Amino acid sequence: MDALSRLFAILTVGFTVGGVTAMAEQTPSLDSHPLVLVAQNAVQRVWRDPIAVAKPKALCPQWWDVALTAGWQPEQLRTLDQIIYRESRCLTQAHNTTLNADGSTDIGLTQVNDRSWCLPTRWYPNGYLQTLGKINYCKDLFDPYLNLVAAKTLYDYSEKTHGNGFKPWGK
Repeated sequence: MDALSRLFAILTVGFTVGGVTAMAEQTPSLDSHPLVLVAQNAVQRVWRDPIAVAKPKALCPQWWDVALTAGWQPEQLRTLDQIIYRESRCLTQAHNTTLNADGSTDIGLTQVNDRSWCLPTRWYPNGYLQTLGKINYCKDLFDPYLNLVAAKTLYDYSEKTHGNGFKPWGK
C-alpha cells in the first residue's frame, strides 16, 4: 500500500507541475492578474483570466458564455449571475404566472415580464421586444440565448433612460 501511495503522490505532483507549465506558456491578456506558484524550488508566474477564476464561484456559471454571446459585458456578469439565480434559480423554463398583481407573467432565466416587454401595447402594437426584432413571440423568452438578448435590451434601455441598467430587476 505504501508503494501505491508514493505512486499516487508522484503522479499528482507530475500532473500539477505539468499543468502549471502548460498554463505558463499561455499569452496573458491585458485584463489578467498574475498568480505566483512555487513548484520544485522554482517560482513560476501563471496568468489567469479573472472571468475564468470568478466563474466557478458563480451561482449560474453555465449561462456566462451564453450571456457574453448575447452581448453582455464581462464586468456585468457578476450582477447578471445574481439576477438569474434570484429570478429563476438558473432554470430556463421558469415561468411566474401567479405573483404579479396585474396578472402578467415573468418568463425565463431573467424573468422578463410579458405585459411590459412582449405583449402588444398602444405604443408597441407588436410588443416592444418584437418591434426591436429581438423575439417573435413571448414564448421565445424560454430560450436562454433569446432571454439574455432580451434582458440585455432591457438593460440598455434602462441604462439610457434611468442611468441604471439593472433597475428593472431592482438592483
